[in-house]
Amino acid sequence: MASSKTSQLHLYALPNEVFVHILSPFSTRDLLPLATISHRFHALVLRIIHYRLLIAAALKEYKLILECFHPSSKLTEPHVFCKYLGTDGLSDRYEGKGSLYEDVDTAKRLGRLTSLYSRFRPEVAIEQRASGARVTPSSDLREGELGQEDTPVTRPVNLEDFENFSQLCVVVSVVKVVPGTNLLLSAIEVVDGVVRLFRDWLRDQEQRSSSDTPSCSSDDPILWVDAGQNVGLKLRVRQKEISDQQFPILVHRDEMPPVNYEVDIEGLDADIAATPRARADADNYRLQNCVSVPHGCYWLLNSHSRNNKTTPGL
Repeated sequence: MASSKTSQLHLYALPNEVFVHILSPFSTRDLLPLATISHRFHALVLRIIHYRLLIAAALKEYKLILECFHPSSKLTEPHVFCKYLGTDGLSDRYEGKGSLYEDVDTAKRLGRLTSLYSRFRPEVAIEQRASGARVTPSSDLREGELGQEDTPVTRPVNLEDFENFSQLCVVVSVVKVVPGTNLLLSAIEVVDGVVRLFRDWLRDQEQRSSSDTPSCSSDDPILWVDAGQNVGLKLRVRQKEISDQQFPILVHRDEMPPVNYEVDIEGLDADIAATPRARADADNYRLQNCVSVPHGCYWLLNSHSRNNKTTPGL
């Protein structure tokens, strides 16, 4: 009798609550390899990461800041905070119609999370609005269309006659702030890269912007900051008028004229969970609310396994 009871004691005899307590201290980076152990581990890891993303989106003491500047303006261009707009497809609905994993094979569900992008909108600080430093568009029509709260973050892009492109340095970080303020306590760098704005691209985007109404839709082109396409910018290009005194007297027919643009940063798409550096740094910070699954999720995990039995082996 004793031997029969002993034979029934194995790893998968443990309830899901115990597995969650064991796996919760692991970072997301360390959890991912465990998903290949079995179907049950895959389901547990998937749910833990899914709810971590939900919890992380609700953390008000953590914000995203954007530094976007021309290399010559590195010391003078201020950073801006970004307002979280949401993550398309991510919700507390884990199964059924309308869920993120609807019509997705079980083996591909974990990869589905890597295709999610959180949307942010850079916002001009109140003190920057008061000073008017590079935050207000030059077009009177544009000023009339936008309210004070919708004032876009603007960066100048100037090309001389011998230049085929300009560039902007982009640094995106997740920061912890003092509650109720914008005072920084800590920062985790997500991406640090450079985007090139070519003359032809600027011209095409300016023509597109002049024909469309101001928007930040999913159809807008994204200018990716890094090769992994973890962070991208949605830009709106407007040409800045140049006075006649600034034009050269003689221009060769083969020379390109100098052009001045203003670029509105209308949106930022970030796949923070898939950024390797962010995952590694998050492991060092051990953010308590991002590392553990809330107690309310234990029942969800356990009820799922009872209603849908999984096979221990792959």
